Amino acid sequence: MNDSKEYQQIAVNYKRRISGGFMLVEPARIHNRLSGEDFCVTRKIDGLMQCVFWKDGTAFMVGSGGAVMTGLPCLDEFAECAKKAGLDSAVIAAELYYPLDGGRSRCHDVLRVLPTEEKVKLKLAPFDLLERNGEPYKAVHYKETHKELRRLFSGQMIHPVEMRSARSREEVEAIFDEWVVEQGAEGLVVHSESPIIWKVKPRHTIDAVVVGYTATDQGIRDLLFAVRREDGRFQAFATGSNGLTAEQRIPLMETLKEDAAESQYIRTDSENNAFQMVCPKLVFEISVNELISESNAGKIKLNPLLEFDQGKGWLSCGSTPGVSALAPAVVRLREDKTPVYEDIRVSQLSDICPFAEKKVGDGPLPASTLLDRKVFRKISGEKVMIQKFLIWKTNKEQSGKFPAYVFYYTDYSSGRKEFLKRDLRISESEQQIRTIMEDFISSNIKKGWQEAI
Repeated sequence: MNDSKEYQQIAVNYKRRISGGFMLVEPARIHNRLSGEDFCVTRKIDGLMQCVFWKDGTAFMVGSGGAVMTGLPCLDEFAECAKKAGLDSAVIAAELYYPLDGGRSRCHDVLRVLPTEEKVKLKLAPFDLLERNGEPYKAVHYKETHKELRRLFSGQMIHPVEMRSARSREEVEAIFDEWVVEQGAEGLVVHSESPIIWKVKPRHTIDAVVVGYTATDQGIRDLLFAVRREDGRFQAFATGSNGLTAEQRIPLMETLKEDAAESQYIRTDSENNAFQMVCPKLVFEISVNELISESNAGKIKLNPLLEFDQGKGWLSCGSTPGVSALAPAVVRLREDKTPVYEDIRVSQLSDICPFAEKKVGDGPLPASTLLDRKVFRKISGEKVMIQKFLIWKTNKEQSGKFPAYVFYYTDYSSGRKEFLKRDLRISESEQQIRTIMEDFISSNIKKGWQEAI
C-alpha cells in the first residue's frame, strides 16, 4: 500500500461529501420534511465508517481518521466476493460493526474489541459503491446501488445494510417505529428521487451544568453547558438556548448574574460576545440531535477542560478530544440534580459518541509561530519601563494539551520593587486573541510611551 496517503484522502473526502449531504430529521417531523414517492429506507448501524478497497488482489480499509486495517476475516470475505464477481478493483463505503445477540451494536463495541482477539467477529455492512473497475459508480436511484451491493457482497461477514422500500411517508414512519422504537436501532437513512439524504434519529438527552451565559436586553442569549469528568474537571461541549421561553430568559439571566465568577478561560458566542462565566450550580436536561467527534474532514473535535476554584474562579486546563453537539435545546431545569460527577458524568456523551483518540508520536511537536509582537518603551529620569505584547499560534492544538493561540504580556520597570510582571491569555480563536491584545494595549499604553522597533 505505497499509496496509503491517497487512500486516506479518498476516505476523508468521502466522509466530507456524504456528511454534507445529510439532512437531520426528528421522528416527529418525518411527514413534514421528507419529499418523494419512492423511498429506500436503510437501517442505520452504529459502527465505524470505512472505505474498503480491492486493488491488486489485496483487500484493506481506511477510516476517515486515516487508520489502515488489514487481516480481518470480514476483509478476507470481501476479497472472496470481489474475486467471484470478477472485479479488478473496487471501492465501497461500509460500516464496521460488532454483532451482538439480542442487542444493538454500538461504535464503542468496535473500539473495545479492535485491540483484542475478538476483532475476528467484526462484520462489514456496505451501504455505498464508490468505484468499480477503476470507474466511478453512478446510479439514478439508491435502489440501484443497493441492488448492486447485494449482487457483489452477500456473505456471512459482509452483507449490505438492511433496506426496505416505502411508497409514502407513513410507511417510513412505520419502519421507524419498528426498527428504532421497538428494536432499538440507531436510526434510519432515507433516500428518494431527491438528491437529499435524510437521517432520522431520536434526540438524545443529557444532564449538564450551566457554566456561562451571554445576554441581550431580552435576557439570556446563549448558555454554555458542561459535563463533569471523574477527576472533577468540567468539559464544556455545547452552547445554545433553544427551548427557553421568552418569559424564562430574563429571570434566568438575573439568577445567573448573582453567581458570576472570575475566569481565566475566555469564550465567545456566534456574535462574538464573551460568555460571563458563573459558578457551576444549575443543572439542566438538554436534548441534542446528534453528537459528533470528528469534522467532515476527519479533524478531531476538542472540548475545553476547566477547573473551578472557589477563590480564583474558572481555570483553563487545556483541551481534550470530545464532541460537538448539533441542535442543542433546553428541556427543563433539573432541581433534583447537582453538578457532581454522578449527576452530570462525561460518559453521557461518550456512551452516545465515543471520543476520538489522538495519538501523539514520540517525535517533536510542531514549532509555534509568532503572529504579532509589539514593544513599547518609556524613560523617566533613571527609570526604564518596557511593555511587550506577543501573540503565538502554538500549532499544537490537535495534541489536546495546548491551546490554539496564546497572548503573552510582560511589564518591566527598573524602578519598581517587582521588576517584572507577566500575564497570559489563551484562546481557540485568532480574532479573539487579537482583540485581547488590543484591549491590553489600550489599557496599558498611555501618554509618554513610544513604540520600539
